[in-house]
Amino acid sequence: MLFVDGLRFDAARRLTARLEAGGCQVQATPVWVALPSVTATGKVAFAPVRDLIGGDGAAVDFEPCVAATGQSLKGGYHLKKLLTDRHWAVFDKSDPGSGQGNAWCEFGDLDNEGHHSGWKLARQIDGLLAEVAERIGTLLAAGWKSVRVVTDHGWLLLPGKLPQVPLANDLVDTKWGRCAALKPGAVTTERLYPWFWNPLQQFALADGVSCYGQSPEYTHGGLSVQECQTLELQVTAGAGQVGESPLAFTDVVWKGLRCTVAVDGPFAQLSLDIRTAAGDPATSVALSTKAIKGNGTASVVVEDEDLQGRNASLVLLSPTGELVAQIPVIIGGEA
Repeated sequence: MLFVDGLRFDAARRLTARLEAGGCQVQATPVWVALPSVTATGKVAFAPVRDLIGGDGAAVDFEPCVAATGQSLKGGYHLKKLLTDRHWAVFDKSDPGSGQGNAWCEFGDLDNEGHHSGWKLARQIDGLLAEVAERIGTLLAAGWKSVRVVTDHGWLLLPGKLPQVPLANDLVDTKWGRCAALKPGAVTTERLYPWFWNPLQQFALADGVSCYGQSPEYTHGGLSVQECQTLELQVTAGAGQVGESPLAFTDVVWKGLRCTVAVDGPFAQLSLDIRTAAGDPATSVALSTKAIKGNGTASVVVEDEDLQGRNASLVLLSPTGELVAQIPVIIGGEA
């Protein structure tokens, strides 16, 4: 699962077209976001641990919590713990992971650039989407069978600034551009809506495309279609495209901690390595990588005897270090 902050519906359509042009297969499904349409509320609404998350009635920043303990998800530590406890790997935006099992990662600067640059986001969006497409390609090349792209909200963008409506500060605990958490007992004529994570807690949403207390060019948090309907993308590699390889390991033989392989296909200039995480060069456990010989064979040696019996991956690398093929192995061979 790849979380992309602020991937609005139309931006997701453009990303889909870019991915398909690159040979990927994309299934796009319209979804409604969690209210209010802000990252704190919506980011974890599509996470694979959603059933373990709830809302504390005292939360005024729209930040949900661990249902069992009440610990806030703010900062990301407890979300990561919930994911890892459920055997989901979590890695940063530069790590392609192992290509095995399930994983959660985050990438993309659309929302950050919108808040920072305002209307200039329109000039930058194609470049930002190209970076997301490249990230998806890297994940598929690392061995992931599919990448499910989810987001938290869309947004409004209006050069010249969005309209402003007043909301007294003494009525609210938190006031954001398009939504506000009211103080207990506050009386207002604003429209009230239930919070996604705790329907007993209500908040105010500004009407139309108006904002409370400020007039930005870019914002989100309200009830417009642009903010609330997004696309979820299921991306897989097309035949002959990224993630697919004509290379094949035809033989793998262990003698102690020395692994000898035979490879079939266009192996010229490729090299062999063994890693505990296929996509991460830092996890190499081989004494050194070895070039594939002209007869399609190569041998690598694992230096650490304590790793015998551990799961790992044999990987083939291009001259520039890109991963082009991999298979899972047990170091030292089957017990």
